[in-house]
Formats: sequence, C-alpha cells, structure tokens
Amino acid sequence: MGTIEELNVIGSTVVRRLRRQKLDNGKPFLIWSNKLPKNQSYLEYPDHSIKIVTVAPNLKSFAVVEELTNSQAQIIRRELNLF
Repeated sequence: MGTIEELNVIGSTVVRRLRRQKLDNGKPFLIWSNKLPKNQSYLEYPDHSIKIVTVAPNLKSFAVVEELTNSQAQIIRRELNLF
C-alpha cells in the first residue's frame, strides 16, 4: 500500500476523472466540501454553473440554496483544485 500522500494523489485523480465524465455526459457533479455547512454541497453543472444545495437525507433530491456567480464558481474550482 502507498503512503498517505500517494493515496491522496490517486484519490484526487479518480475524482477529477469522474467529475469530467459526468459533466461530459451532461450530468451534474456533486462536490462535498468542508467549507460549507454539513448539510450543504456544491452542485456543478455541464454549463459550468455551480449552485450550493442542501441534499436530502436519502441523497436522491436537493434544494438550491444559492447560485454562484461565474467569478465565485471559478474561485471554488481553483480552491478545490478541479481544473
């Protein structure tokens, strides 16, 4: 088994690949972040918009809390290393 750093790199690579696949297939990608309250997440859409959403306990629905501006979305992508 690799070191923690190696596992982090592998995990990040897999998440970025999955994100790209979902967005390329026209589906949104849910991004969990500790920068948001526990019940909120970012939801990124293929049109490059990002919304903050509250996810239902069953993980099958959500409510939009806020839609980020293009500038805010770019900042989030940079902070989360999603480029």
